[in-house]
Amino acid sequence: MKHLVRKKKSKMTNMRKREARTGYLFISVWLIGTIFLFLRPLAMSFYYAFNKMSIGITGMEYQFIGFDNFTYKFKEDIHFFGSTFQPAISGFLIDVPVCIIFSLFIAMILNQEFRGRTLSRALFFLPVIITSGIVIQILLSVGLNTDLEKENTMIFQTGDITGFLVNLGLPYFITDFFSKVSDRIFNIVWMSGIQILLFLAGLQSIPRAEYEAATMEGATAWECFWKITWVRVSPITLVVFVYSLIDSFTNVSNPMMKFILEEYTNQGNLGGSTALGLMYSLIVFIIIVITYFFASKQVFYVNEN
Repeated sequence: MKHLVRKKKSKMTNMRKREARTGYLFISVWLIGTIFLFLRPLAMSFYYAFNKMSIGITGMEYQFIGFDNFTYKFKEDIHFFGSTFQPAISGFLIDVPVCIIFSLFIAMILNQEFRGRTLSRALFFLPVIITSGIVIQILLSVGLNTDLEKENTMIFQTGDITGFLVNLGLPYFITDFFSKVSDRIFNIVWMSGIQILLFLAGLQSIPRAEYEAATMEGATAWECFWKITWVRVSPITLVVFVYSLIDSFTNVSNPMMKFILEEYTNQGNLGGSTALGLMYSLIVFIIIVITYFFASKQVFYVNEN
C-alpha cells in the first residue's frame, strides 16, 4: 500500500515538473525579450532622465542635473498635472468598463454557431493587427489621425444623444456618462480585439454540461449567465481588466502619451520627455496595483477549495 502511495506521489511530481517545463517554455520568448530588449533601454531611460544632453564635438555630452527633468514642467505650468494627466484618468474610467462589457457581449455572440463566424472574428481582431508596432508607424507617417474618438463625429452626434437623454429626465451624471461614452465609442470598439479574443477563449473552456444541468433544473438564460458564465470567466475578466488598463494608459490617443511624444519631437528634450514618461509609468503602475488588489477579490477559481 505504501509502495502504491509513493508511486502515485512520484507520478504527480513528474507531472508537475513537466508542467513547469512547459510553462517556462511558453514564457521563454518573453524572458529573452525582457533581458535583451527591455532592461537595457529601461536603464538608459533612468540615465537620460537625470542628465541634460547636448551635442558636442565628440558626440552626445551628458551633464548630471539631478531631479530637474522631473520638476521643470511643473515649474513652467503649475496646472500641468491637471490639464494633461487628468484627461488620461477620466478616459480610462470610461474606456475600461465599457470595453470589458462590450468585449464580453461580442465574445458571447461570436461563440454561437452561425454562418460567417470565422470572418466576424477576424474583423473584430483586425484593429489589433493595424495598430501593431510597424503598421501604426507607417500609418502615422502618412498622416493618420490617432485621436480615434474624433471619428465618432462621422457616426454619432453627441448633442443629439445628450438632448435625447435630458428629455427623458435622467440625472446629469447619467447623461454626462453616456455622452462621453458616445464620444469614445469608436475608440472603444477599435481597442477591443484582444479582449474579445480572451473572453472567447474563456467562454469556450466552460463545460456545456453545466448549462445543460442548469437548464434541466429550470434556470433561465439570464440566471445561467450570472451563475455560470460570469463566474467561470471571472479569471479572464481580471486579465482583460488589467490589459485594458495598460492599453488605455498607453494608447496612441492618450493625452499624456501624445504630450510626452510631442515634448521629444517638437522640443527635442529627450531627458525631460524620458523623466515625464518614467513618472507617468510609476503612477500607472500604482493605479494598476491598487485596482488589481480590489478586483482580484471578486475572482472565482474552479480549483479553489
